[in-house]
Formats: sequence, C-alpha cells, structure tokens
Amino acid sequence: MLRNPTVPIGAISRFEEARFDGRWQVERAGAGEWALAGFEVADGLWQELSETGATRDGRVKPLGRGILEVTYEDTTTRDLWVLWIDPDHNTAALGDPDGRFGFVVTRVGKRRADQIRAAEQVLDFNGYRTETWATVQ
Repeated sequence: MLRNPTVPIGAISRFEEARFDGRWQVERAGAGEWALAGFEVADGLWQELSETGATRDGRVKPLGRGILEVTYEDTTTRDLWVLWIDPDHNTAALGDPDGRFGFVVTRVGKRRADQIRAAEQVLDFNGYRTETWATVQ
C-alpha cells in the first residue's frame, strides 16, 4: 500500500475529460501493482505502455468528475483518480483510494519541474509518501 488509508482522498473538480486526451509519460511513480511508463487517451480509447515496453489497450470512461474507469480488452477494470491537474492539463497527480498505485504524469514534451513538485505535494497531502518514489523518465 502506497498511501495512508486513513487520510481522506479526493479527485479534482476542475478536471476536463476532453482535455485529458493525448500522450502522457510517467515522471515519478510509486507504482505498486501498476508498472506504468506512459499512456495515450483518444476519444475514450486507452493505450498504456508498461515499464517493460508491453502495451495494453482498453476504453476509458468517467465515473465522476476526475474519476475514470479503464476497462481492458479482457474486461478487467481499474479506477484512476485525478487528484490534481494543472490549469493547462499538462501535469497530473494520479492515484486510487486504496493506494495500490500512484503517479505524477506529464504530457510528452511539456515537463515542468515546478508542476511535478506541485503534483507530488498534492499526492503527499492525500496520504502518499512520494519521497520514496522512483523517477521514471
């Protein structure tokens, strides 16, 4: 478990699903059970790239503001919470209430150290311990 489950967690209300489309890379990870290196979202389609280079396809749909469900081709699902995203939707803090995984992601080519640090601070506030996380990119 990557987060303290007694700390309340919340998804960000300013998340705009349509602006989440595009290619994202993982900058920092406490991946736990999900060894994600990056992903691409396009019109509800999801393709992820693992740290080993394997790809996995699925569909993504909103369950609520800032809460997404990824359904893979084998019908397994994963909930993905957007805990924070910058106003331009270029950097995001991602996780789940159970603390099974957590990531700081940026759009490919849009990496900003100050926004990565802001995402880490939000994750820490939500019960994660990002000081132990690996830098992926």
